[in-house]
Amino acid sequence: MAILRRKIDIQSDLNTGFGVNSENSSGRFYDRNSGGANVIKKGIGILNRHSWYHTMLAMPRTKFLSFLLIAYILVNLIFAGIYYLIGIDHLAGVKAGSPLKNFSEVFFFSAQTFTTVGYGRISPVGFAASAVSTFEAFLGLLSFAIATGLFYGRFSRPRAFLSFSHNAIIAPYKNGTALMFRMAPYKNNLLSEAETKVNLAM
Repeated sequence: MAILRRKIDIQSDLNTGFGVNSENSSGRFYDRNSGGANVIKKGIGILNRHSWYHTMLAMPRTKFLSFLLIAYILVNLIFAGIYYLIGIDHLAGVKAGSPLKNFSEVFFFSAQTFTTVGYGRISPVGFAASAVSTFEAFLGLLSFAIATGLFYGRFSRPRAFLSFSHNAIIAPYKNGTALMFRMAPYKNNLLSEAETKVNLAM
């Protein structure tokens, strides 16, 4: 009995999840919740295992916008800390006050430099502050170029916006029977000569 059980387990491991044994130990090939593939990658470094570009494209909209906002705030906090360590006396136009007020001044100067707005009230004085602000402005240009590319990639991805019927029926079709359901685009786009491949996992 133990040998037979082991034999069944070995055979079920070869199942891809599309057959009748999709509930066995091998699991499903596609996750029913996320829609992604249940694939475990081994022998590949963690940095080579994921593509950050495709991750950002497939990320939900709220997470994507939250990621950009958090990254923007963190970068400005880091540069504000660098300016604060250099000294506010190397930034002309800063109105000195409490430590919190001084840090807020250099933080907003960092935001203006990162976005290349540069209102002009605060300007760097000396080599250290000028070098940091130059690098930050360069990093800001690269960051906004990358963010623009990601926005374009997300908006230009083709999506069908399909809606499926809540119920399916089994009815006569040609010389046999078939499982039938309806689908239609719920946006103002149209589908013509569409071909659909359906996998049924129970």
